[in-house]
Amino acid sequence: MGSGHDGSRVRARAAHAALILVGLLIALYPLTVGASPVVSCRGVVMRPGDTCAKAGDEAVQTYEQRVQAADAAKPVIVGVGLLVAGFGTVLLVSAVRRARATPSPRVAGQG
Repeated sequence: MGSGHDGSRVRARAAHAALILVGLLIALYPLTVGASPVVSCRGVVMRPGDTCAKAGDEAVQTYEQRVQAADAAKPVIVGVGLLVAGFGTVLLVSAVRRARATPSPRVAGQG
């Protein structure tokens, strides 16, 4: 017979697997959907040569600077995604090992 403990193990493993999936999706985003982002300034699409005045500041950012900033963020996003996936993997592997090392409780009158 199953127990509530078995259900919590399954839920924990599913959560760990979901964390791995989320991490991989984050890591793949800049290489797929975010590979060629539309550069915009407050919702207005920018083109090469355009500038964008920063809100509340006298600084101006060019289209090229915004593209460069987006490109510089890609490796960081991939790294964060891989860290999240790696963390989920560590959690899942440790949960599986812990379950294997812990003997199942026997039902009274059996065994």
